[in-house]
Amino acid sequence: MRKIGAYLAIAALTAVIFAPPPAAAFGLRIGPFHIGLPFFGRRHLYMRANPGDLGRQDSGANSALLYPSIAFGAIFQNIFWPAQSSPWPFGYQDIFTTAFAKTPADGNPRLCRPSYDANATVEHLRTELAPTPDQMPLLQKLGGALGAAAGYLAKSCPNEIPAQPTARLKVMGSQVEELAMAIDMVRPPLQDFEQSLNDEQRARFAAMIAAPAAAARNEQSSNINPGCGGSPTAVAWSVDQIRQSVQPTDAQQDALSGLNQAFGKAASDLEAHCPTSMPPTALSRLETIQARLDATWRAELAIQVSLADFETKLSDEQKDRFDATHFAAR
Repeated sequence: MRKIGAYLAIAALTAVIFAPPPAAAFGLRIGPFHIGLPFFGRRHLYMRANPGDLGRQDSGANSALLYPSIAFGAIFQNIFWPAQSSPWPFGYQDIFTTAFAKTPADGNPRLCRPSYDANATVEHLRTELAPTPDQMPLLQKLGGALGAAAGYLAKSCPNEIPAQPTARLKVMGSQVEELAMAIDMVRPPLQDFEQSLNDEQRARFAAMIAAPAAAARNEQSSNINPGCGGSPTAVAWSVDQIRQSVQPTDAQQDALSGLNQAFGKAASDLEAHCPTSMPPTALSRLETIQARLDATWRAELAIQVSLADFETKLSDEQKDRFDATHFAAR
């Protein structure tokens, strides 16, 4: 994703540190930037949340790719206390289902509202970890950052949803960037709070996720793998949907093969970030989720560019059919 310089990163961090308590923090907007961290090696994370928290819709009209606010709470539940397995809402099939959905042109303000209760998170951590008086300001700063991030996402909501798939993919990429920025805002205060914990508190924190994690491992094949990146079957599905709609001529078959290659690379990148284990700390889980979002952003960009190039080779009639294509969820 786009990265910004150290000065802006420091300014963003300062704004978060001096933010008001969670209840008053909603509405802070720093800008559409991603203060990202590089991804070193392959790390994996179960995407976990209560069923239905992600707002994942087969139609794509209410997708978290367009309205990431609806996934924000589930993401931080995964970071602080993973509970039940839930599909990752930014996978390969989700990208196509959302890009080629029959979506109203106007945005849905209801899906833009902050859906995350930062105060509840702070209270839960306070109850479970019993922070010392010296640790309470760090916990409060973490709560302020969570509230600010939720408010930032709400204000970044799209006003309109383009009908054309390539234009919509651009919006989706922008929204994933906004989500990544919101998560980045939480990283410094989370790191400070986590580093302040003593051994006993760390053990309590680990115990909060140990039992659910063990139970979830038994359900990995049924609950986790379908939410991963993109298999060869998924790639073939997406290419076939376009083929049926466009009905390419013999001269356009090479262009369709190019789509297949581009989609395959995007799917492989997403697959490389599929979850197989859970990092031991909240900070490492946040960073791994960030890496998965980076892969989603790269995949959306690659798919958008390849589809835009493919469109240049279509007739006007084929372009109309392409823009009207609807990907039904498998």
